[in-house]
Amino acid sequence: PRDAHIQADRNMVGIDFDGSGLSGYDFTLGLAATKQDSIFGPSSFSLDWDGDWYGQTSQTEDYWYSELHIPWTVAPMSQATDGRKTMKMYFARVVYDESLRFAYPEASYSRPTFLTDWHPVEVEQVKSSTLDFFPYLTYGSDIENAEDEWKAGLDMVWRPDSNTQITAAINPGFGQVESDDLVVNFTAIETFFSEKRPFFTENQALFTNNVPNGDRLIHTRRIGAASDSRDETITDIDVALKLSHYGDGVDFGLFGVTEGDSRNSDGRNYLATRLQSRIDDITFGHSLTYVDRPTLDREAMVNALDMDWNYSEFTRVRGQIALSSIDEGEESEEDIMAWGSWKFAPNDEWRYSVNGSYYGEHYDMNDMGFMGRNDVGSISGQIRNDQLQYGEDSSLLSSYAYLEGTYQTNADGDRLLPWAGLVGHVDFKTTESVHMVVGAQPAGIDDLVSRGHGDVKLPAQQWIDTEYLNPRGGDYTFKLKAAIYQEGTEEFGGAVGFVPQYYVTERLTLGGSLSYEYHKEWLLWDHPSEQMATFRADHIETDIRLDWYPSTRQEVRLKFQWVGIQAEAISGFDIGGSGHLRPSGRPVEDFSISRTALQIRYRYEIQPLSDIFLVYSRGGLWADDDISGGPWNLFQNGWDEVDAEQIIAKIRLRF
Repeated sequence: PRDAHIQADRNMVGIDFDGSGLSGYDFTLGLAATKQDSIFGPSSFSLDWDGDWYGQTSQTEDYWYSELHIPWTVAPMSQATDGRKTMKMYFARVVYDESLRFAYPEASYSRPTFLTDWHPVEVEQVKSSTLDFFPYLTYGSDIENAEDEWKAGLDMVWRPDSNTQITAAINPGFGQVESDDLVVNFTAIETFFSEKRPFFTENQALFTNNVPNGDRLIHTRRIGAASDSRDETITDIDVALKLSHYGDGVDFGLFGVTEGDSRNSDGRNYLATRLQSRIDDITFGHSLTYVDRPTLDREAMVNALDMDWNYSEFTRVRGQIALSSIDEGEESEEDIMAWGSWKFAPNDEWRYSVNGSYYGEHYDMNDMGFMGRNDVGSISGQIRNDQLQYGEDSSLLSSYAYLEGTYQTNADGDRLLPWAGLVGHVDFKTTESVHMVVGAQPAGIDDLVSRGHGDVKLPAQQWIDTEYLNPRGGDYTFKLKAAIYQEGTEEFGGAVGFVPQYYVTERLTLGGSLSYEYHKEWLLWDHPSEQMATFRADHIETDIRLDWYPSTRQEVRLKFQWVGIQAEAISGFDIGGSGHLRPSGRPVEDFSISRTALQIRYRYEIQPLSDIFLVYSRGGLWADDDISGGPWNLFQNGWDEVDAEQIIAKIRLRF
């Protein structure tokens, strides 16, 4: 599938169309013509971008070849005043069976100057313009609720010149033709899901402003999500507009979406802007997001200033400060967030980094962005060593190890579970690899686990995690995983996993994973009894995937996932004034959860960017306090209790 990890030989072309070191576009072809495209930014990487380009491969007895056609209009870029433009380029090929990468120029992902190290190429800039229309028609049958729906809409992409692109959509087709992975999340932090919808993945580079800890100022999965009254799981979108302009000195982006009304909710309105300018080795930027949520009588705005400084060929400094302003009803709140990072790589063997961040107690960017939590200040660091080459008599090909750690507190001065970890990875010349993580966490306060019912003081925690990947090159590969860890108490739990993949033919691949976790004393917030509680639990997850390509224009994908948990209650706890847990004596119920998800998708490519999809999706959810059955009964319950079942047919054409 497109953007899947290509476990085969592959060739890559990287292009920074402005030579600025701010955005590098990756065009990768695997041996079987599998496409992968992505965007590199300063200290960031995203597979969410999908560009309009073409590629094909061929092979002889001894060699294989890749040919790429990358239109000038694949991405906006600044206009050269004299018609001569300096871009930067990067070429790489991976010999998968030998775990080797060859590249020109000698730039490395591990360096903070990876993008700026690309090779400059002066070319005559071609002036071109395009106007493409993408009408679509979908039919959806909700089998579970016996409802049918027809929907039609239009997407338009206009590139009047090379430095401007306007994308507009009327009643856009944001139907889910690719399902998210199944996740059962017991933490207090929201699960992050990546974007899959074409309107939000294409031409999104200007708006990709990621924070080093994984937060995002703009998280487009918020748009078209469940309505504010929760009466609809998906909200229709009336109009969407996106503009990107790359100027001689200033780049500008505008992004706006208006949702439709649902049964009990008014649609939300989203607006985002982006300005950035480069002065010598420093790039300055400003981002704004605004969300109007009339059902909640809520308006949310975030203003952010950022800086990226290539101090030297070894050092990069980045930072951002943001202000959130929330008006909800009669109440208003403002607060700030700030972060900074320093990276130093004097050579290819050693790297050092330090990151610091502060999130105010009332800072909130979750209306349009993604934020794990607020009310926290942290400092983290990493020291890494890479051994890139061993002697001919050694069985090792390469290795790396790094030591990292984080210290964090909240506004009350509580120490929030600092931790340190040592990571080691070894690649053997047989192409086997071993990965190990050893971590420790001293006693500290968890102010999220009780869901606002008080801070909990946890004892010291430790964990060990290992992975083994078998030698490459055969039709069958596998990965083995094992871990032991503490999860809130002094008792240890454990997990094992098996990740196989079998290449049945050149056009058919079977893969998936199977994992089992044993929770000996799992500490959770128990909502029914409103107290902290410990559980002894069995946790099984399985994932089965099939990818079949009957022809170069056809794709059949099957994805099935199951998560099953049976948890036996041990005891309940009250939270004391100092955060220590004290036995409550109040009963705690056992619980079982079983979730299943199946999707079968057929795709036929009429021509590039014109497709027909036929998708069948089915989901099941069962939750109860009965833990008497075994794994098969648990699975059967999750399969039989259907909570969603639908068929979607979609045709999207390009004119």
